[in-house]
Amino acid sequence: MTKERTELSTPALSGLLDFWLSKCSGGNPPASSTITPAELRPWKDNIVIFEVIGEDNYVYSYYGKALEKAWGHSRLGHTLDTLPDDQRRTLHEEYETVLRERLPVSRVYTGSFDGVARTWERLVVPLSSDAGIVDKLLVAAYEMPTSFPVRPFTLDSKPAGATA
Repeated sequence: MTKERTELSTPALSGLLDFWLSKCSGGNPPASSTITPAELRPWKDNIVIFEVIGEDNYVYSYYGKALEKAWGHSRLGHTLDTLPDDQRRTLHEEYETVLRERLPVSRVYTGSFDGVARTWERLVVPLSSDAGIVDKLLVAAYEMPTSFPVRPFTLDSKPAGATA
């Protein structure tokens, strides 16, 4: 995998992506067993971790405190099935892309939260079991100031051996 890429708008997400890239081995996403909780400390309040269940379901296995505060609740232990239809479809599509391509996905979105428009940038990175199967997704989200410039994110190449 090449480390050349366009920067994300949120510095914390750029740092997380650099960390993820440093953990990739042999063109594969990092094994979750190679990442310690201490290494995730800089992002811990702004991440959720999903366990991939079956072919198309995801269970929240970690829920960061900043996200819990922002949304007013934790979804720890829940699946995407409890989300509104539009949101669930968007996330399923995004997560299926990450699973299929074994590459990070990022996007900026604006939504109404308790009647207030807020803009967030999020990054989804795949994590694998020791056998190389992607079985976890790490998702980080940071609220963006309204004056923050948004730049597109792309990753220049796939890990060796990855298929579209």
